[in-house]
Amino acid sequence: MKKFPILKIPDVVFREVTSMMTPTEIVKLSISDFKLELLLRNRNYKINKILFQTGNIHPKLDTSPKKLCLSVFFEKSENDKRNPVTQLAQLHDTYREETDERVYLTYVSLEEMFSIYSNLSRLFLCPFHNWALISDDMKPQEFREYTAKILTLEFQRFSVHAKTMSNDLLTELMDKLPQKMEFFIDSNIPLDYSHPKALKFPLTIYTDARWLKVEDLLSIRNLRNIKLGQTNFDCSDVNKFIQYWSDCDEDMMKTVWIKLKEGTQIDEQQLIKNLIVISDIYNGQLEWGWMFMKPRNMGDRKFVVGRLEFRENEVIFSAHDPSKGDFSNEYSILELVHQKRECEEKIRKMEKEFRGLRDTEKKKLQMELEELERKLTDLNRAYKIRNVET
Repeated sequence: MKKFPILKIPDVVFREVTSMMTPTEIVKLSISDFKLELLLRNRNYKINKILFQTGNIHPKLDTSPKKLCLSVFFEKSENDKRNPVTQLAQLHDTYREETDERVYLTYVSLEEMFSIYSNLSRLFLCPFHNWALISDDMKPQEFREYTAKILTLEFQRFSVHAKTMSNDLLTELMDKLPQKMEFFIDSNIPLDYSHPKALKFPLTIYTDARWLKVEDLLSIRNLRNIKLGQTNFDCSDVNKFIQYWSDCDEDMMKTVWIKLKEGTQIDEQQLIKNLIVISDIYNGQLEWGWMFMKPRNMGDRKFVVGRLEFRENEVIFSAHDPSKGDFSNEYSILELVHQKRECEEKIRKMEKEFRGLRDTEKKKLQMELEELERKLTDLNRAYKIRNVET
């Protein structure tokens, strides 16, 4: 079979052909020939995400990148004295084709690995770079060398996968990692660990979060997502966190996933104690697994509709901006519910103190209450109102 003379085809055809290629195919093409690499660099191909995964041994992870995403896997080389990779075509002999969805680069030295990163960054316009470090077999000094080099690069997420991490190494990493980065630790962490930046990153994921305290949750401010795997939290801890969210005058987060302490059963009453919530009703059956609430203190917050979900031993609490259209109906219902409760409380207080001189004011409040009840009846067609008091 004759080789296709891709370098001789018209530029417009080259553009059209390569525009239909996947990121992996673009990399394969650039590895095959330096002239092709130069041509491809000038095309500024867009890609959503590049995952660089490295360590001393080849990681055995099931990764299925979606379209416009690229995963590059590195193995450490015993030869650290080879010249840096200035052209991707130099990788032709180290490329191992095992799947159409991945790019495997074997026997790559530490310096070569970062040269490859630089070359791929010139090949693709990419807004999101994720560095994943498989450190199971690494000595502390090796870990420091890898992380020190990675931290000199531009990236958006840093992940560490290990059987366990020591307090010292994790503290060093957290101290050095910029707070604007996303942070993922897939490792056992000592129970006595703590760090002031632990929940300060925009996205934070810990597969082992048993070392976190409720006070750590209360320190969350203006973050996107937090995912906590194993924890020592129970339903009363989650309720304390939601109560704090309700009274806080700042936005705390968008979503927090909490896997409760092993063996903990969901206690719905405990989760929503002292909270006013509305819950979905389907076919006359009450679904307590999905609830909405509004903070008592609105402050200058934007994310003022709280949604509580729970299944098995996992709780998901998220906050939403009703002005964006999401949950605007739920927010309107919750506003009426809170106004109705405030009006009822005023009437109860007046009745308790009534001496026959405030009948007009009481009637005015009763008329206001009736109007709120009418509006609530008209607006609320799908929710059950529930308030669990102490």
